[in-house]
Amino acid sequence: MRYRFDAERVQEEIWKDIEVRDKVVIDVGIGESTKKLIELGARVICVEKNLQKVEEHSSIKVPIMLCDFLNFPFRNRVADLVIFHFTIHEINPGLHMKTLRLAGEVAPQLLIVEPAPRGSPVYEEFSRLWRDAMHSIGGFEDYMPMEYWENVMKQAGFEVIRRKSVKWRVELSRDLLREIIEKTAREWLGMGVSSRFIEELRKFPTRHSKMKWSDINVILGKAP
Repeated sequence: MRYRFDAERVQEEIWKDIEVRDKVVIDVGIGESTKKLIELGARVICVEKNLQKVEEHSSIKVPIMLCDFLNFPFRNRVADLVIFHFTIHEINPGLHMKTLRLAGEVAPQLLIVEPAPRGSPVYEEFSRLWRDAMHSIGGFEDYMPMEYWENVMKQAGFEVIRRKSVKWRVELSRDLLREIIEKTAREWLGMGVSSRFIEELRKFPTRHSKMKWSDINVILGKAP
């Protein structure tokens, strides 16, 4: 119960002062951020390359572009804001600059919401395992510090107009950690991750009774 209340507080902190009502927002990656944007009154268009995720979120009724963001077919500022909410770390870091430059062609504002790479030793062990598992199948799960995203934004032509870190106050209990681990293990299995990583993941709650997520970095940029 305490964790649920803290999760709600964290979401409120993330979205506080981000003006989206009646704005056309490109949400890169369908999910919880899409639901929140609808709740906040945005006119949302999702860009999602994974058909399975679209099917999993079939209750979300917004226009969906089924493609990689780098293949987004429209430019000329067709939207007011592009958002990467816990998704840009899944993109090859060598393509971050190209991705943000494209975002600047699509909309005059850009919002990045990303987990910080550093946290408690337990969290860092968890995130390292996740990163190694994704790298093993040719994917990415590369968290970067606030300064990295600010620098890439600036090099891509954005002025950083707002930045903040949102801290968690409540740790995950072992039971909740087990629930998250098991859900993740099933996802990894479907993605073709080696059983070696899945077995290591499932052992995680036996070694750790609790875990606190790292800070969440929120960076808003504006292009000329």
